[in-house]
Amino acid sequence: MSSEDKEAQEDELLALASIYDEDEFKRAESAQGGETRICLELPQDFKIFVSGDSTEGLQNSGFEYSVCFLPPLVLNFELPPDYPSTSPPVFTLSGKWLSQAQLSALCKHLDNVWEENRGCVVLFAWMQFLKEETLSYLNISSPYELKMCPQGKGQSWTPLGPLDTGKDCGGAAGS
Repeated sequence: MSSEDKEAQEDELLALASIYDEDEFKRAESAQGGETRICLELPQDFKIFVSGDSTEGLQNSGFEYSVCFLPPLVLNFELPPDYPSTSPPVFTLSGKWLSQAQLSALCKHLDNVWEENRGCVVLFAWMQFLKEETLSYLNISSPYELKMCPQGKGQSWTPLGPLDTGKDCGGAAGS
């Protein structure tokens, strides 16, 4: 690890810790990395439409709810020794209300942000993009449809919102 990379990593992690509270940003104790919980900025009067599977007896019916927030997106990251000079952060992105294809599209965008800013720290840019632009990037608008599907004994939510973001990056884990 070069001293420049080590210093850039330390400065970036300290800056993020000073900008975000502990609910939003947690630095890992054992490695150069951490976890961010990103709450999206929803438009006023944002609605979700929850539809049921016909086998559950709801048969094309559903419920519409106004929501003020959605569960946060969770970005886990680890900084390799040669970040930011050479390598990007290693990361995983998860969101309970997004489909695998939507998560993959977001991961691909984060990879592109790294490519455009290669050699510079990118975590703040990633976090701002996820917080402010996820809905527009994924063409999610109100009402956003979530379909309740039987899965084993419990229930799962399958997002059905439109997705027009091009190529799939093959998974919800960035490289």
